[in-house]
Amino acid sequence: MKPHDIDTLFLQLAGALSRGLTPEIVFRSSGEPRWQPMTDIYETEGEVVIKIELAGVPKEEISIGMDGNRLLVRGVRKDESKSYAPQKKKNYLQMEINYGEFERAFLLPEGLDPQSVRAEYSLGFLRVIVKRRPPRQIVTVQVTDGEELKNG
Repeated sequence: MKPHDIDTLFLQLAGALSRGLTPEIVFRSSGEPRWQPMTDIYETEGEVVIKIELAGVPKEEISIGMDGNRLLVRGVRKDESKSYAPQKKKNYLQMEINYGEFERAFLLPEGLDPQSVRAEYSLGFLRVIVKRRPPRQIVTVQVTDGEELKNG
């Protein structure tokens, strides 16, 4: 492990703890760190919107799944500087950008329609939009005196 790898792990852990996350969420049992992108979740009258900051992540590297009211967003942000040739030795003065695999799981409110999920990606932000189901209609039942049941 290189010294900057330790610094990166420490920064990921410190960032996660500052957001109220536990170390188990940041570091999986495999030992590979996964970063968690910053996220806003808000609702409007007809839908819930999950807005995730993913600058530098190609849309082809993003995977979205929904099971019931649980939404899972995964992907990878690759360090593009590693693909340049020839490689120049870098001495980072500050390193805050997370690279590698990311994963976020969200437990969404009840009453959403999983068939309505759509995603938009623009200017480094992923927006996952889930529509609410229409409110259930209350059925009014006519109460009779029971004579109709005896005769029918």
